[in-house]
Amino acid sequence: MSKAILTLDTATPGVTAGLVDAVDRTTVLAERVSLDARAHAERLTPNVLAALADAGLTMADLAAVVVGCGPGPFTGLRVGMASAAAYGHALSIPVHGVCSLDAIGAHTRGAALVVTDARRREVYWARYADGVRVAGPGVCAPADLAPGDAAVVAGSPAHAGLFGLPVCDVTRPDPAGLVAAVRDWDAQPAPLRPLYLRRPDAKPAAGTVGPPVAIEPLRAGDAERCAQLEAQLFPGDDPWPAAAFTRAIGTADHRYVGARIGDALVGYAGIARLGRTPPFEYEVHTIGVDLAHQGRGIGRRLLAQLLDFAGGDVVHLEVRTDNEAAIALYRDVGFTEVGLRKRYYRNGADAYLMRREAQ
Repeated sequence: MSKAILTLDTATPGVTAGLVDAVDRTTVLAERVSLDARAHAERLTPNVLAALADAGLTMADLAAVVVGCGPGPFTGLRVGMASAAAYGHALSIPVHGVCSLDAIGAHTRGAALVVTDARRREVYWARYADGVRVAGPGVCAPADLAPGDAAVVAGSPAHAGLFGLPVCDVTRPDPAGLVAAVRDWDAQPAPLRPLYLRRPDAKPAAGTVGPPVAIEPLRAGDAERCAQLEAQLFPGDDPWPAAAFTRAIGTADHRYVGARIGDALVGYAGIARLGRTPPFEYEVHTIGVDLAHQGRGIGRRLLAQLLDFAGGDVVHLEVRTDNEAAIALYRDVGFTEVGLRKRYYRNGADAYLMRREAQ
């Protein structure tokens, strides 16, 4: 039986799950869509199972996953991306993250503008030339968005008609577009990075808080869960196996901490002291937060624990040059770029060397 690519997108009100032939990457085998902006979590898994049933396939027939990473609302995006990461980990298949606007733009020809609903009377947008993104993604009010040389508009029907241009009938990311948006099928997929473009819409109601997150030292028994998260978050960056976490957690000159919600480990971080005599310097080994819990400041709290361990001494780290969220966090707490390592990661990605000077 032929293999299939599972496609997921939750960046728009359409909760989309589909299957595309893994050989030609153009034939759509099945698609299920639920139009409900408030039911991403409830509808995605049933749509996946229904699409598999429609195509006469099982999970064992999947060769890869492609997921739309936004831009879109915080809650919707994390549902789709966490599900994609879970399928990839459970089935040991690659997971490719793509810009959801690209999955619409892939169906356009010539100069085109793609817009989707960003709420707050705004739109997410990107411009395309023969299906290839040339500007964006961005977010703004429709009145502030110049169509440029676009000859057509695609995307949200409620917004595409605001620009006085012909409107394409492609209204949301679909399976064929998601697969077409993968730039290089031969390359190791980059870690999934959500395109939020702004802070989450959802805020705690007055007098309420989210589930409490406790930051505490990691235990030896946490190594397997850390390795699982590491594989999901950094599949192409030489993720650590459980044995490496076990060794690091038990080393005297290291500090490894975890973030827990109840009994569930949702984040981890580690730092090591360098050298045997003062003045010491330190190196951040890793920081990771479960996709389903990103955007809550957990990573910042984990980093603060590592920097407390280092005191006011010099701290070093490496970070992928395309990990904009992490770079912004590190800069915010005093790190600066001091070098570049070309093709540092296993998949060929580059890394910045960053350093926080003695305080």
